[in-house]
Amino acid sequence: MQLIIQALISGTLIGGLYGIIAVGVTLNWGMLQVINLAHFSFFFLAAYLSYQFSIENELDPFLALFFTIPLFFVLGVALQWFFEVFEIEEFVSLLVTFGLFVILESVMREIWTADLRTLPIATVPYRVRSVWIGPFALRIPQLAVFLTSVTMSAITWYFLNRTYAGKALRAISQDKAIAGAFGVNHRRLALLLGGISGIYAAVAGAFVAVMFVLRPDGATEFIGVIFAVVILGGLGNTAGAFGAGIIVGMAQSLTSATIGPGFAPLVTFSLLILVLLFRPEGLFVRSST
Repeated sequence: MQLIIQALISGTLIGGLYGIIAVGVTLNWGMLQVINLAHFSFFFLAAYLSYQFSIENELDPFLALFFTIPLFFVLGVALQWFFEVFEIEEFVSLLVTFGLFVILESVMREIWTADLRTLPIATVPYRVRSVWIGPFALRIPQLAVFLTSVTMSAITWYFLNRTYAGKALRAISQDKAIAGAFGVNHRRLALLLGGISGIYAAVAGAFVAVMFVLRPDGATEFIGVIFAVVILGGLGNTAGAFGAGIIVGMAQSLTSATIGPGFAPLVTFSLLILVLLFRPEGLFVRSST
């Protein structure tokens, strides 16, 4: 029983990372009809930049957020500007961002080579430390990413539901023409949302740098899981992405602990298939965005 509870705790915490990554994807896909595969390269590039900053300055990698957040906000805005100017449709956006994904992976391989890279314990000693609650361990990086995911999801939910810009974005996602007729500036708000997605990539990258061993093609390991989280949570549903991230994290961790790590993807995608068959709109209703 202790093993199962520990697995559920660990899965819940790692689900926070899935949630942070998935929100950036679901905002673009659900509200702007852009399937942004480049988001995966963005957060992995942010991880490498955080790593490089930490190695060169012998400082905590999270301090790199002071320059990665503005950088990736601008990159997110620039990418969305490209989609707006050339009026790229949903399916075409998948192809375009796949090309950008491959290009950025090649750039990372050229700069950092194919060698495995990880931050030294001397620089991030908390990477291997845990907070103990009785017999149960909560690893500090996983606990931090979970709390960060809760905070960012709550802020994004408030923005989308309690501000004029957020309500306008939701209106655009439902009917762009009608929203425009009421004076909503679609292009400006789309650029803002692209920038917000970039911020999520920067934050996710900092945690990936701390929690994982980096290699240029490492982003590919997240694609299937994150798309599963996005679909389970419902397109455009930020709270749903967070909740689905927790569900997927728990399912993977519990499966790995009781059956074996090799069965974790089987359980994740079996769950996805069941949801697509019986609840294709996602586990969480759109109104809870």
